[in-house]
Amino acid sequence: MTTMSTHQNRLGLLVRRVSSPIPGPSVAALEQLQDAEQITLQRVDEAAAVAKPGNISGTWVEQEYDDLETEQAPSWTAAGIETARPVEVEAAGLQPAADAAERIVTGHTPVLEAAAARYVDTQEALAPFRRRTGGKLIHYAIKGALVLGDAVGVTLLGINIGDYPLLAGLMSVSAATAAVTAGLVGAEYRVLQAADRRACDPDALTEKQKPFRYLFTGANFGRSMLKLVTGISLTAAALIAAAIFAGRAEIEGSLVGALYGGIALAVAGASFIESFMHADEIADVIDGSAKAYDAEIARHERLAASSPWRTQLERRADADSVIDEHIQRGEAAGHRIRATKWGILRRNPGVAGHGPAAGVPGPVGRTDRTQGGGGSR
Repeated sequence: MTTMSTHQNRLGLLVRRVSSPIPGPSVAALEQLQDAEQITLQRVDEAAAVAKPGNISGTWVEQEYDDLETEQAPSWTAAGIETARPVEVEAAGLQPAADAAERIVTGHTPVLEAAAARYVDTQEALAPFRRRTGGKLIHYAIKGALVLGDAVGVTLLGINIGDYPLLAGLMSVSAATAAVTAGLVGAEYRVLQAADRRACDPDALTEKQKPFRYLFTGANFGRSMLKLVTGISLTAAALIAAAIFAGRAEIEGSLVGALYGGIALAVAGASFIESFMHADEIADVIDGSAKAYDAEIARHERLAASSPWRTQLERRADADSVIDEHIQRGEAAGHRIRATKWGILRRNPGVAGHGPAAGVPGPVGRTDRTQGGGGSR
């Protein structure tokens, strides 16, 4: 009677399990553990020894829990896929944009490599001829100081003759800039001097220097144009000095006019000298190749930081991590089911004994998980 009642209870439990929705792996493992605690094997015959009886290969409970153990890996893997599905779908939606970004970055890579090679070749070919070692900060600082100093004098002149301060200030900046610009012609004289100094037989150039042959041919052209530019610069400086002299002389006398007019000429002359000292055509070519390389690096980094591409990679990594986590949890759940099975046998030594007999191999077809068993993705 007791045996029949027990079987009816287990049959009812099985019916409820089949008819109810399939729970998640963690819930299912908990239910299986609770079920296992209620299972009692009915004694048919007392075990005559501590070892497990050898007249059966395994009890029905062992086979049941072997199957439950086998179920865990695919069950947890499926749960991981289900959990990662929204992220996978989002990543799939970003795939076209990510592919486009990857193609753009891949297409830009040769441009970046060419800029890098050009910079290296320029350095190897021209670095021995570079004269200017510093940057351009001092150059621009000096030019700015010259413009500012000259502009102050012209501004005061405009205000003294009754002009509006704003208009006087704007006109003074323009006049001071013109005076400084007139002195920029000094750079061309330095370039011509350096070109004559570097001039050599084209056959003596190295392979890396041949693309820059124009830097080693000397200053054989452009001198007449330079004379014209020099004449215009001198005229501009003279006109600015004359205008300042006339304005100051009218209000404060010829001596003051000559003083401020001379300052304007000095500004133009100082700009000429500073431009002459700063000019270095070789350094400009090297710095230009470095600037182009830096620009390509910045562009490549901006392209590589494409939001769809980055987001798609992040979502893929997230989904893979979730699935891998569930695979590991499935393997752990399988071990838990096996431990539960051993617990059932342990609580029923009258049927299963206290353990397998010494020297008796395990059931055929069983694989120890420590020797390579477990779920795989």
